[in-house]
Amino acid sequence: MKLLSYRNLFFIILAFYCLVLSQFGLENWDTGYIPSFSWRIINGQDVYQDFIYKGPPVTLYFHAFFMKILPQEGQFFFIRVISYSLFSLQVYFTVSGFDAIYNLKKTGIDKWALIIICFIVSIHNFGPFPWPTTDGLLFASVAFWLMSKNTGNTYLRLFFIAFFSLLSALTKQSFYLIPLLFIVWVFINYNLKKAAFFGLCLVLLFLIFIYWITSITTLENFLEQITNQTKFSDLIQTGFIYYIKCFRNKWILITVLIFPLVKNFISTRQAKLPEIGYYLKWLTFSFFIASLLFHYFDDQRYASVIFFNCCIIALLYNYFEKRETLIFFAPIIVSLVIAWSTSISLGYHFTILFSTGMIMSFIVLYYKDLREILNSKYYFFGIAISVCLVSFTSNRKPYRDSSITQLKYRLDSISPKLKYIKTDKDTYEHHLELKQLIQKYGTNFIVAPNTPMANYIFNTQSKLPADWIISTEVLNKEDQFIKLASDKKNYIFVERTYIDGENLMGEVFTYSKVTLFIVNNFNQIDQTKHFVIYNSLKNK
Repeated sequence: MKLLSYRNLFFIILAFYCLVLSQFGLENWDTGYIPSFSWRIINGQDVYQDFIYKGPPVTLYFHAFFMKILPQEGQFFFIRVISYSLFSLQVYFTVSGFDAIYNLKKTGIDKWALIIICFIVSIHNFGPFPWPTTDGLLFASVAFWLMSKNTGNTYLRLFFIAFFSLLSALTKQSFYLIPLLFIVWVFINYNLKKAAFFGLCLVLLFLIFIYWITSITTLENFLEQITNQTKFSDLIQTGFIYYIKCFRNKWILITVLIFPLVKNFISTRQAKLPEIGYYLKWLTFSFFIASLLFHYFDDQRYASVIFFNCCIIALLYNYFEKRETLIFFAPIIVSLVIAWSTSISLGYHFTILFSTGMIMSFIVLYYKDLREILNSKYYFFGIAISVCLVSFTSNRKPYRDSSITQLKYRLDSISPKLKYIKTDKDTYEHHLELKQLIQKYGTNFIVAPNTPMANYIFNTQSKLPADWIISTEVLNKEDQFIKLASDKKNYIFVERTYIDGENLMGEVFTYSKVTLFIVNNFNQIDQTKHFVIYNSLKNK
């Protein structure tokens, strides 16, 4: 009955996210990024050949499928429902995989209670929109779950593990490690023969992918677009330095590091260094408390990075103190590397979206020690509930949007696709003006530099090979964009927020060189509250 109760509670919570929270917010950046590409695909365009995309393509086609089959009316609301549902599947597969491997009943914690905790914390207030990272985590979690199974045909299962791990790698560059992780795990769990079979499956599946890519574009064009976008220094910054800087205050870090020494001195009354096992045990606890404090009082995203460090220290503690086997550690190492890969991003360099893998790893590695330190399992449940409350209530301000109390303007009058979606007054007026401008100037329009979902919303086709006209998305092809935009048939609606330098993720010059050129060199023919309209070069 208790299991059923937790399970029912999970589905009630999921229904709330899907049916209630899906209604709120429509920021003009990330929300429309993937839908703009998927819209191109269902209208017959090919990735890399007909439009620029700087990552692997799986996410675009995955969500084009949903866009194709969903009804027009309320479509974006249903896309959000699907996004929450897919995220919940990622959590389910990961927790179920850990349960199958480590038998969570031994901890006394209900599996569905853990699913609830992991879902609420992992999703926090992240937007329910299609995104490569969340798709990559979904496919990786399916592969993880399949690895946890010991029934059925092993070779067939290995084939599907290879399939889903490759799908994960083909969502974003930082997930390229995932198939390699699984091939090592297969070798550890089974033998060289099965690892070789797994590797062969990966190679065959990858060759099929390359064959498909070369059927729609050249291999050179494909490689040009997906490589050379991130420098090695960016990897060092996001993959290592941020894990030190996550405290954002050196004195907090120093306090966390010396806490075990102080604890040892208080316990022994001797000024000597503790044994490595003792130090790592209490250092894990110190990082755990620090992550909780950041979660409660600072930023839950930075808390997730501190918690990742906590899990790494817990792993070292178990290795030095408890001497577990490599087979025992392998699933945990895989989970933590996936979490680390999640954070390799200049835009969202946090591990929080795969908190599930970290929470489950921490429970396996440290739950008994934590109960011993806290001297009661009820403290753990109190911590879990309070952490969930902080994550849940963060949805009062959706991702990059206004407070939920301000999101009361319905968008069904803008487009049938936006039925059931509510936004704030400024965003509503922004889209209303955009609709009126399209009615006035026709469908040969370009919105710059943001609002990448404009063509999807209004059922039109873009005149440029990208919808988000910012410097990081045009791949140094500014001249091509300017040439296409300068056609006299095209009307460019430049957002005033850009001209005024508001809400930009960077300086006006570096943020969108194409838009800056248009503002300085095109003819201004009209203006509204939210847009300035341009048409053709001044010397034409």
